[in-house]
Amino acid sequence: MGYKASIIAAMGAGVLITSAPAYAASAAGQFNVNMTLTPKCEIFNGSGATGTIGNLGLSYTSFQTSASTASTNFAVRCTNTHGYGLALDNASITDGSTGLAYTLNLSSSSTHSSSTNASLTGLSGNGNTGQTYYVHGTIAAGQDGTVTSGTANNQRTLTITY
Repeated sequence: MGYKASIIAAMGAGVLITSAPAYAASAAGQFNVNMTLTPKCEIFNGSGATGTIGNLGLSYTSFQTSASTASTNFAVRCTNTHGYGLALDNASITDGSTGLAYTLNLSSSSTHSSSTNASLTGLSGNGNTGQTYYVHGTIAAGQDGTVTSGTANNQRTLTITY
């Protein structure tokens, strides 16, 4: 059998003869992913940022023999492990309309306290879960007040520093 016949016979048998060998090759390289995280803290309601805290309603009757107390709560979420603090603009106030003196207490506890803790420091964020805090208000007993019509509204400010 000649040269032409052997090629034809090999092709007929399902064998393909090529002149160049096949090579499998690959190459790899490395790169860095540079990330920047800007930490954030916010007052939120469980589904998103609100910036609002529920009103604190204090009722008082002149010459009352016991203190009047009330509380409101709010949630703060901060980037995981990021440090932050909370501060009220004032914890001891005398309302200009009613003449009643009252105090505010910022706390991580739902238990009412009549102290005048205007700030909480050294707090650490826990991400999306958030943390609940309370503002407790107290009008001390034995105050006379000043006659006014309607209800006094004292807007207060809570600041988150991070």
